[in-house]
Amino acid sequence: MQINPRAYPHPVLAHWGDDIMNSTFQGVVSGRGAKNSYVFDAVFKTNDADLQTLVEQNKAMYAVHVECKSTRYRNMFRSITEKFSFEIGAGLIDGKVEVCSLVLASKPIDKYKNANFHPDYGKSVFRVSRGDTLAVAHDQIIEATKKHDPLRKVSSIFSIVQNDDEKATGMDINVGGPKVIVTLSKPNFESYKSLRHSKTYHSMLLGSIIVPALVEVLERIRRAALEGHIDTYTDFRWFMVIDRKLREKSIRLADDPESFTDSSLKVAHEILGQPLTLSLSSLKAMTEDDE
Repeated sequence: MQINPRAYPHPVLAHWGDDIMNSTFQGVVSGRGAKNSYVFDAVFKTNDADLQTLVEQNKAMYAVHVECKSTRYRNMFRSITEKFSFEIGAGLIDGKVEVCSLVLASKPIDKYKNANFHPDYGKSVFRVSRGDTLAVAHDQIIEATKKHDPLRKVSSIFSIVQNDDEKATGMDINVGGPKVIVTLSKPNFESYKSLRHSKTYHSMLLGSIIVPALVEVLERIRRAALEGHIDTYTDFRWFMVIDRKLREKSIRLADDPESFTDSSLKVAHEILGQPLTLSLSSLKAMTEDDE
């Protein structure tokens, strides 16, 4: 969300107006990629004594609104301190992320006033509701670049193709090569082709195709390990990638099959960076847009 110059029902400290004079508000947000997430550091500064007092009295707070259009992710992070950090899962944002720094009312203020109101306001006071904007800083755009992207490595071992069998329905997998081949019936593959290039639907495709395929793969190699023939798969590239991800979770199929104690569904979601969270977030955003 980018904040454009606009009229508020009460004076707001903003770089585009003079509602509050001789005052500044700055918010600087920086981001860095961690292993499975993005970490953002926010620093706020204002020389407006009345705003500072409201924050000290817990009547106002600093906030960062984060929005990623490509994934439809939106969230607000709040703090009463001038410096704070927050974390966003690696799968929730991708590419350009719009960031807006704000001061928001944390409680209703019946008689809001500021010593630096423009003279045109005279002795006016204003009623401010909880969550109303009191100050706006310059917008920022941050490029989300992950230090380590588990999704790219894991999803790269899957190849999605059309099943040309006229009787084919739904989907199936083949694990007999360097990649896991996911076969879709012709109607399903046509639908997949029309959606795969849209980042908006990426998480939903991941959840409906890659997640069940990975669950099936995990079940097969888990069963093979317990039955003593895991070497059937160990030379395949896809196995090496998955085995490395499992070892990061202290699951050692070849040495200790019993170390795989969680469900394959839970492990698949963890390996892929919790795609269900992103899918639900995207669907929620679509619903809100429709409304």
